[in-house]
Amino acid sequence: MASATTQDVSETSFTTLERSAQSLAQRARELIDSHTLATDPAYPDELAERLEAVCEQLRTQLLEDRSIAREPLKAAALCDALVELTDLQQDLRETVIAQRFEVLARIHGGLTRLRGLGSVAELLKEAPEELCHCCDFDRAVLSRVHGSSWRPEVICIAAGQDPEVTRATEEFLTGAEIPLSPMLLETELARRGAPALVSDAQANQRTYSPLMQVSDTKAYVATPVLQGRRVIGFLHADTYGSGRELTTLDRDNLWTFAEGFGLIFERMVLVERLGEQRVRVKTAFRTAEADLDRLCDAEVKLARQEEETQTVARSAAGMLAPTESRINLLLTAREREVLNLMIGGARNSTIADELVIAEGTVKSHVKNICRKLRASNRAEAVSKYLQIVMRSRL
Repeated sequence: MASATTQDVSETSFTTLERSAQSLAQRARELIDSHTLATDPAYPDELAERLEAVCEQLRTQLLEDRSIAREPLKAAALCDALVELTDLQQDLRETVIAQRFEVLARIHGGLTRLRGLGSVAELLKEAPEELCHCCDFDRAVLSRVHGSSWRPEVICIAAGQDPEVTRATEEFLTGAEIPLSPMLLETELARRGAPALVSDAQANQRTYSPLMQVSDTKAYVATPVLQGRRVIGFLHADTYGSGRELTTLDRDNLWTFAEGFGLIFERMVLVERLGEQRVRVKTAFRTAEADLDRLCDAEVKLARQEEETQTVARSAAGMLAPTESRINLLLTAREREVLNLMIGGARNSTIADELVIAEGTVKSHVKNICRKLRASNRAEAVSKYLQIVMRSRL
């Protein structure tokens, strides 16, 4: 009688274990074939733990139950179940890892698109929408930190949300300035420089209650945006429309996106500042060049006045200087250099390159040469100069 009772218990235990293994195997296959982590993100982890527990029971049954040795068919069935569950454990692990890496790939693609934008203004405008697309969020807000407060800058709310809640949320956030009080969650985020998951936003004492009530937020994830080590803003996101439960995986995905966004933002700010500095430097050089041209013109006028005074003095004294000396007195050394290059047919740009001066300065010298030689154009100035030189040589 005792032996029969023991056999019945063993039979019942075997049947229960076999059914449990079959049920778990069916659930694991359905999850793997669905290519999704299910509505509850914690479900795959719970299923994996249950699979491990049943596998351990099967191993114990095979190793310790002596009656199994006398029933090879039962032993074979248990071995088949153990092999199948072990394989399903591996498949489930690979499926979960692949799906999580798929989210990271989407984040990388989104950041690549943001990196291709042309300005900081475009980056700030597109970032929340890209975040929702990459990480399956329904609402996202990008804020900036200003002193001891943070201000929502860009709001993205997916289509199909409650229109009344959407309108109230947008009106509340537009132009809002939320203080970074000591007890506020965002203050802690700024201090630690790390993300957070808020599961019960309505009851949590550290959330900003007016915003939670207006937006009807049940749970959300938030992270600081860093520029170097300095917190310059925040990213908030939730799944208000879909009702999907937020997990630590959503928090980590948001943090990954925020880190990449911060680097792109810093780079774009530096590029824009370099562009502005380049314009300032070019303007400064143009101003300096114009000032130098004016100084050169003033020096030429002063030299001309001195030369004319000397010429008048010599004429009054009855001194007739040689023709070449008269040319030297009439034109400055730079003007003679310009004139010699003009004789060779050089253009203003060529003269400027040869003498390492601005083209505008060359034009000024040509104008002075024509005036001093009483010539109406370049060709006539060259002709008169050559006539003077020929007479001097004769």
